[in-house]
Amino acid sequence: MSAMYQSRNFVSDTEDGFLSHLPPDTPVFHYNPQCDLQSLMPPVSPHDCFVVIKAFPSKALDELDEQLPGRLDYSLSLQTLILKMPSHPHEEAASRFEFLLMGLARQMKVTRQIFCLGATRIDGEDRKIQADRAWSPIRQGHQFPTLALEVGYSQTAEKFQRDIAWWLRASKGQMRMGITIDIKRGSGNIEIKSWVPTMSFPQNASTAPQVTQRILMKKGGNGQKPTIQGGDLIIPFQSLLLIEPREGEGDFVIAQDMLLYEFAELIWAAIEEGNA
Repeated sequence: MSAMYQSRNFVSDTEDGFLSHLPPDTPVFHYNPQCDLQSLMPPVSPHDCFVVIKAFPSKALDELDEQLPGRLDYSLSLQTLILKMPSHPHEEAASRFEFLLMGLARQMKVTRQIFCLGATRIDGEDRKIQADRAWSPIRQGHQFPTLALEVGYSQTAEKFQRDIAWWLRASKGQMRMGITIDIKRGSGNIEIKSWVPTMSFPQNASTAPQVTQRILMKKGGNGQKPTIQGGDLIIPFQSLLLIEPREGEGDFVIAQDMLLYEFAELIWAAIEEGNA
């Protein structure tokens, strides 16, 4: 493939909700097997970028999976592919979160019980998607992770809720919690939310997720120190590992100081570097 994608327009409708809440300047292309997918890469940006490709056959997605730039989100019914190109602050947030989570696992000596799934693709009945990070207990034999992380540095709160709702609904009880990290454009404030289904699995599961924690970190300015609201971030041991904690084990608690100084400050540094 040597030709480049040329014809384009921009997101202007909701496509049954699948493209809603994408930035309005997101480019839209139509699939052309003769064109080079790498030509879809947008210019370097300090924020997350998205690309939409319509009329993208499911078979082509499976064949080209390893060649696709960015992270994918694919609607089988619409044959529409969204590619997300994560920014440096986005990747810093995902990596630092996993570092803190697995540090707690090491302290409890349970790292050998956890699969770090990274951005492994999940194929649902109506959608194929990659989370930013995901985890599950080893040898559980399930398709979906028990815990998934979604990060955004240009997404809206509505898109986060729609994506987490899909994960919780499509997993049919396999996923117990979703974490979203929303890096606000402009202010740089960082909002973390944890989401769970509104009813217990596996019976009568609701499609609407419930926010169980909300933590907001503000950088501060004019010599002011950063602040945090919402307390520690708590991931129940059973939500991740599906078993009750034993002696020396317990919930994964990422303390406020860790969130502020070992997480948020590094994201803010990445934002400053991107804006330099």
